[in-house]
Amino acid sequence: MPESDAHAQSQAKGHFERARQASEAGDFDRAIEAYLDGLRLSPDDVAEGHIELRVLALQRQDRGGTKPSPEEVNCRLSGGDSPLDQMLNAEYLLAMDPEHLPYAEALLRAAVAGGYREAGKWIADLVFLANNNASKPSADLYVDLRDAYAAIGQLDRATAACQRAIRLRPQDKELVNDLRQLRANLAFGGKAPKSPAAAGAFVPHGKRVKGEEKDVATEEIDAARHEAAMVQTASDQQMAEAKAFFANARKAADGKQYDYAIDMYLCGLGRAPDALEEGHLPLCELGLQRRGKGGKKPSMMEKVRRMRGKSPLEQMLNAEYLFVKDPDNLAYAEAMLKAAVDGGFSRTAHWIANLIFQTNNALEKPSLQTYLLLKDCYKALGQYDKAVAACQRAYRMKSDSKELADEYKNLSAELTMSKGNYTGKGDFRQSIRDQETQAKMYAQDRIIKTEDYRISAVEDARKAYAREPDQPKAIFALAEALADLESDQAENEAIQLLEDAYTRCREFTFKERAGLLRLRQLRRKLRAARKQLEAKPEYTEAKEQAADLTATLNDTELEHYRLCVENYPTDGAHKYEYALRLMRNGRYNDAIPLFQDAQKDPRRRISAMDKVGYCFLMKGWYADAIDVFSQAIEQYEIKDDAVAKELRYNLARACEEQGEKEKALDIYRKIAQLDFCYRDVGARVDKLRAGPDQAGSAATPEAT
Repeated sequence: MPESDAHAQSQAKGHFERARQASEAGDFDRAIEAYLDGLRLSPDDVAEGHIELRVLALQRQDRGGTKPSPEEVNCRLSGGDSPLDQMLNAEYLLAMDPEHLPYAEALLRAAVAGGYREAGKWIADLVFLANNNASKPSADLYVDLRDAYAAIGQLDRATAACQRAIRLRPQDKELVNDLRQLRANLAFGGKAPKSPAAAGAFVPHGKRVKGEEKDVATEEIDAARHEAAMVQTASDQQMAEAKAFFANARKAADGKQYDYAIDMYLCGLGRAPDALEEGHLPLCELGLQRRGKGGKKPSMMEKVRRMRGKSPLEQMLNAEYLFVKDPDNLAYAEAMLKAAVDGGFSRTAHWIANLIFQTNNALEKPSLQTYLLLKDCYKALGQYDKAVAACQRAYRMKSDSKELADEYKNLSAELTMSKGNYTGKGDFRQSIRDQETQAKMYAQDRIIKTEDYRISAVEDARKAYAREPDQPKAIFALAEALADLESDQAENEAIQLLEDAYTRCREFTFKERAGLLRLRQLRRKLRAARKQLEAKPEYTEAKEQAADLTATLNDTELEHYRLCVENYPTDGAHKYEYALRLMRNGRYNDAIPLFQDAQKDPRRRISAMDKVGYCFLMKGWYADAIDVFSQAIEQYEIKDDAVAKELRYNLARACEEQGEKEKALDIYRKIAQLDFCYRDVGARVDKLRAGPDQAGSAATPEAT
C-alpha cells in the first residue's frame, strides 16, 4: 500500500473510533458525521465504515431520531462536485432516514460513478434485498441493479438481478437478450458486456426509455419464463452468490450486528435454499445469540407481513426470519417446515423437522397437532422411520383414534418396504451396501444409542475439538457426546468443559448448557435411587439418598432457571420454567407475575393460566382462582384431554373451598363420567353427595 494510502487509512480509523465513542455516548448525529469523515478518506471501507454507520442509523431510528428536513434533502441531493461528495451526501440522508430507498439508490449511483467497487457492491446488495422484500418489487430497480453490478464487475450478481426483472416482466424481449449476454460474458471469464446498459451506463429507472416492440415471439416468452424459474434453483452460480452473502453475514455477526447479519443470511438462502451448514445452521445459532443479548422479537407489522409469501421459498424465508427473531416460537418453525416441504428443499426440511420433533418431545405438554404435522412431513420426505415415530407419539396422546391406528400400520408397512428395498430395482445387495455408514447414521437418530456408538462419538468429538477448541459447535458436540455416556466422570468432564468455555468467552449459552447437563445428571441419579428404593423399601440409606437428591435437584433447578431469566429477560420459556419451580417451592407471589408474562406465548398460554389459578387457590384467593380457571377452560378448545381435566378439577377445588358445593359437585361428576380414576375425583363426589359433614376433607391439589 502506498504511504499516502496507509496514512489515509490510519486517519479514517481514527474517525471511525471517534464515531464509536460518540455512538456509545448516545450522540448519534455527531457519530454520523465522524463516520462520513472517515469514509471520505477510505470510501471502500465496508466493514468499519458503511456497515457500522448503517447499524448506527437503525439504532438512531429506534430511539426516535429525526428525519432530514426538506431543505437538507434538497441541499444534499443537489450538492456535490464529485461522485465521492454525492455518495457521502446520499449516505448522510440514508443514515438520517434508513428506510427511504431512493437515498440508497442515489448512494449506489454515486458509488458506481466513482468506481468505489466495494461500497457499490455493499449498497447494491442492500438495495437488492430491500427490493426482494418489498410488497411490490420494482422491475425497473432490478434493471438498475443489473447495470450497477455489471459496472463494478459483479456479473454473477448482475445476472441474478436480471433474472429477477424477468420474473416481473416475462415478455420483455430485451431483458431476455441481456440475460443471455450476461451469461455469455460469465462463460467467457467475465469480459465486459457489449451492450451499453450492461457496460455500466447507469440509467435511473424512472428515466428509462422503453422499447417500441410490444409483441414477443412465443419462444422468447417461454425462454423468459424458463429463466425466471431458474431463480428458484440452487445452481453452482447461485451458490457462489449465496456464499458472498453468507460471508457478509458472518462479518456482521462477528461485529454483533445481528439484524443486518440475519438479512444477509436470508439473502444468501434466497439463492441457495438448501445451504444447511453455511446458511440455516449458523443463522439459527445467530438467533440464539441475539436472544441472549436481549434482541427484540418481531413486531406485529413484521408478523403480518412475513406470515405469507408468493412462493414456497418466500414463505420459508419469511417464516425463518420470524423464527430467528423469536427462537422459542415453534409456530414459526412449523410454518418454515411446511414451506420447505412444499418447495422441495429436502435438506432444510429434514433439519427443521428434527428440531421441531426434539423441541415438542421436551415440552411439558407436547402438541398433538405438531406431531401430526411432523408425521405428514416426514412421510412426504420419505423418512418413514421418523414418520412412524411421530405417528406413535400422536397415537399415545389420542389412543382412541382409529385413523391414527390405521395410519401407524400403513407407515410401518412403508418402513418395512423401504428398509428391505422391496420396491427398488435389482436384488437386495444394493440395499445393504455401506452398512457401517448406515449403522452410524441410524444410531445418531435413535433415542437410545448403543454403547459402541457413544464411545465412537466421544472420540470423533474430541478430534473435532482438538482441531477447533474455540469453536462453540465443537465444544457443544464434545459436551453432548460425553454426557451421552451417562457416567459421573464423563458428565463432570462435560460440565467442566462448558464452564471453562463460559469463563473464557462470557457467553451464557455455555453456562446454560452446563446447567442443563447438571440437571440431567441429578435426574439420572434420582431415578437410580428411586429404583433401588422400590426394590428395597425398608432400606433407610436409599430413602435418605432419594430425599437428598430430590432436595438437591430442587435447589439446582431453582438456581439454574433464575440465572436463565436473569440472562434472557425476554425469554418466555425460561420465565415459565422458573415460575414452575417457584410455585413448587410455595413462592406464589414470585411465581404469579412470571406465569402471567408467560401467557404471551401461545404454546404456554393455557398451562400458564392454570398455574396462575393454582397459585391463587393456594393463597386462598378462591374467587380469583375461579375466574382464571374459567377463562382458561373457555379458551381451551379440547374438552377431554389431560389439560382439560386438570383445569376442571382445579376449578372444582376452588369452588369447593369458596363454598360453592353444588357447582363443585357438578364439575367433579362430569370429570368422573369421563375418567373415574382421575386423582381423587370419585372420593370427592361421594363426600359432597354425603353432605356438609363429610365434604372438604380430601387432599390438597398437587402442584404440577
